Amino acid sequence: MTTTIWYTRCPVPTASGIAFQRGLFAETFAGTPYVVRNIKELGRERADTHFDHSLDFSFREGGGSPPMWARARGADTCLLGLTFMDEVMGIYVRADDPARSVADLAGRRCALPVWPGLVFNFLRFAAQKGFYSALKIHGLSERDVVFVDTVNDQDMHAVINSDFAEGKGPRPARSYYDGELQALLRGAVDAIFLRGAEVAQVEREAQGRIRCLYDLRDAPTLADRVNNSSPRLLTVSGALVRQHPEAVIRYVQALVRAACWAHAHPVEAWTPIAAECGVQPDDIGRYYRPGFTARLLPAVTPALLAAAEVMKTFLYDRGYLSDNFSLSAWLNPEPLQEAYRREGVAAAQIAQAA
Repeated sequence: MTTTIWYTRCPVPTASGIAFQRGLFAETFAGTPYVVRNIKELGRERADTHFDHSLDFSFREGGGSPPMWARARGADTCLLGLTFMDEVMGIYVRADDPARSVADLAGRRCALPVWPGLVFNFLRFAAQKGFYSALKIHGLSERDVVFVDTVNDQDMHAVINSDFAEGKGPRPARSYYDGELQALLRGAVDAIFLRGAEVAQVEREAQGRIRCLYDLRDAPTLADRVNNSSPRLLTVSGALVRQHPEAVIRYVQALVRAACWAHAHPVEAWTPIAAECGVQPDDIGRYYRPGFTARLLPAVTPALLAAAEVMKTFLYDRGYLSDNFSLSAWLNPEPLQEAYRREGVAAAQIAQAA
């Protein structure tokens, strides 16, 4: 009897995406009664499991706020590991705007995205945290600016687990920041927050009409650099851990192999990562710091857990989470530790990844 393991991943650099692109799931589970499949095969009616983690026997790797939101709502999940890499997290203004510093945004309008079609608006959290950190660094608070809602009517599920990552079709014509971009270009807001490789698509759409005022990659503390995709979280259904622990270990082994390959082949890894993000390989080098391919290995360290705690506290304080649950109670590091052992991962590799 075959048991299906489902997976979903965000359109960002992850070991899960590389494992999919390189066929490592099939390789790792060859000769076992398990098969690994994408949740997209289940159709649109189950697509929201990417956010609410409602599908049994499933894994998720990606931005940290949705799995935290799901856990706070009672989802039966475990946290297996975390990653953190510095990607562009920019406060953008129009190219002709007189502002030269985030401090110049005092009294001006900053965009917060509204997505009516999302069960959890992680993009609003990302923008809110980005502005909060940037303003604080420059001696301001959120009270010193005016936040303006910008509505985006796109289908985020066209990007998550998308066909373009599988070479079956083009990426959406508009970036998923298009609502904020258009509001900025028509003068409805003065600043927007953009993050990750998707910025490449936004800048192409903008055709030189926007510029980065401040990049939070340059922020002085790890807490300031925490955002939706930093840290990324690897989570799994609790039922799968309890009923099929060997399958969980094997799945994590595939991710460890993918991450180790990317570490050893940093430039070659840009191609599968770009496919996951829906951008060009050259874009990856622009929007991620050198050495980021060494940081795809899921790990559990005090620094990574501290970053996750910053995220969880911000989410709870701003009303995104209904429960300020315990990270330590959510965490199950044993499958990752066993995967490390089987794959011969040294402590030095773990330290570098974290």
